[in-house]
Amino acid sequence: MQTYALVVKQDTISNEVAQDIKKRLKQILRYDQARPDLVISVGGDGTVLQSVHTYLHEPCYFIGIHTGTLGFFTDYKKDEIDSLITDIKKGEYKINSRHILEITTYQKQSTKTFYALNEVRVDYGFATQVMDVYINNDLLETFRGNGLCVSTPSGSTAYNKALGGAVIYPGRPLMQLTEVAGIQHNAYRSLGSPLIMDDKQVIHLVRKEQSILHFGIDHLAYSENDVERVEIKISDKTINFIEYKEMSFIKRVRRAYIVS
Repeated sequence: MQTYALVVKQDTISNEVAQDIKKRLKQILRYDQARPDLVISVGGDGTVLQSVHTYLHEPCYFIGIHTGTLGFFTDYKKDEIDSLITDIKKGEYKINSRHILEITTYQKQSTKTFYALNEVRVDYGFATQVMDVYINNDLLETFRGNGLCVSTPSGSTAYNKALGGAVIYPGRPLMQLTEVAGIQHNAYRSLGSPLIMDDKQVIHLVRKEQSILHFGIDHLAYSENDVERVEIKISDKTINFIEYKEMSFIKRVRRAYIVS
């Protein structure tokens, strides 16, 4: 571990913490915004997602400092910078590799590929979405409703949880399909419950109308014209989080959702 970079939430506290880290790491690691070995995010979970997407294609490790609201991905609080510096100096850590989604949109003349640490949301509240949902080559349903969310175990505690999806312990290459306000009556019916799949499954969403597709990937929003179908699967890529101190998934869940 020789170089590092900072990704910082743009507020006063986060910037102050970042400057303190930069000053104290000066004799330990070299600052390299372009090619870091270690990426330190200072903020909340949104800042962690920003850092992951910024350095998605770099062979680096990620760690988060919590100065924001939730901080599910973060290991240190803003008043624990001493501990962070000491742990970096000590150099004893383990790597937690998190599986991500690979999303490909198929248009008439082109394809585009995106990656998600948390989830992809084909979700548009102003018009009913009508999509055929295939798992591999088998038709599961024709979905009608606000949209669909496909999440990773990392994202199972995010938007998926708000939709009533299951919280999944990380480590396994799994993805979860969850409905967003599905229409359920005697004319239209869908599964109506989350569906959890492994990395041998591929989801295809085939749209009934070729209007603009609105979708979200983690903290990012996109609109694409003439999308005929969307393919979603577990990527071969993983995102590597560095852990200097033990912070179990259950402790993270308890800290974020049960007690402060």
